[in-house]
Order: sequence, then C-alpha cells, then structure tokens
Amino acid sequence: MSVSAKQSDRNQPADVTSKSFDGTQAPQNGQPGKVIWTTNVVLTQGTLKITGSKATGFLDADNQLTRIIVDGSPATIHQLDDQDQPMDGNANNIDYKIDQDHAVLTGNAKVNQPAKGSAEGDKLTYNTKDSTMTGESTGGAPVHMTFQPKNKTPAPAEAPAKPASDDTKKP
Repeated sequence: MSVSAKQSDRNQPADVTSKSFDGTQAPQNGQPGKVIWTTNVVLTQGTLKITGSKATGFLDADNQLTRIIVDGSPATIHQLDDQDQPMDGNANNIDYKIDQDHAVLTGNAKVNQPAKGSAEGDKLTYNTKDSTMTGESTGGAPVHMTFQPKNKTPAPAEAPAKPASDDTKKP
C-alpha cells in the first residue's frame, strides 16, 4: 500500500499569517508577483503547516500562490498523510514549490516520519503528494537515515525475580 500526503490538502486554501507583509510586487510582463512576509510566518493548507521568520511567496498571473521560500532558525514543516501519520521537518530554509508538489529543505535539514523513519542531511526533498523523499550531502557529514521496524512489538518483559527459597530451618 502506498502512503501519500493528505490529498485533500491540495484542494484547501493556502493561508499565511505574519507580523507584517509587503504585497506591492504584482505580476508583470509574464513575471511572477511576490509577497514578502516577515516575523512569525505561518502558512497552512489543510494539514500542511510551514513556519519561519521570513517568507517570500510567488504568485502567478491569476494571483495564485505557486511557491513559497521560508527562512527560519529553523523553518519547520508538518503534514499528515492519508493515513493520518505525521511528517515533521525543519531546516534553515524550506522552498515549497506548491505547483510541483515538493518542499526542499536545506541547511541542517531533518525530516521525521514516525511510522517510516527519519532522515537528515544538507538537503532533503520531500514530495508533498506521495510522501517520498530524496536527500544529499554537500558537506563533510553524510546523509543519515533511520528506518522504523514494520512490526513494533515491545521487547519481552523479563520474568519477575523470585524470592530466594528459605531452606534453613528456624529453631
């Protein structure tokens, strides 16, 4: 069974809140427009939530948000898949390409999917449509992944200690 990011998220409105924004750069001559949000930026779209300290949103000719680049210390991303399993990630920068269904996390990137495992590296690309991921390392540290076992059964409990038998006879 393939796991995919919550498909209903794609049909929800993208909502962005922040302390301030500059939306004065409208689309012109085929170039995308821009909106810049600063301080306590939160983008939500269904179960998808991205946070950071600054974000630049790119708008198409129909004034639709097609891409958002979020910076933070760290910037964070959260989403549920169709089985309501969470994905949580953080990095110095998240480039969410809405129209291409993926988020690129760069700089101390970490993604955790408790039902699947986790990954960390310089750059992780998370597919927001099917919950798959790729990663690479440009520095000295390698990309690191941890996989969760399919059947998480607890280790058998040790038998309780038995009291020592009292073989001595008391007078």
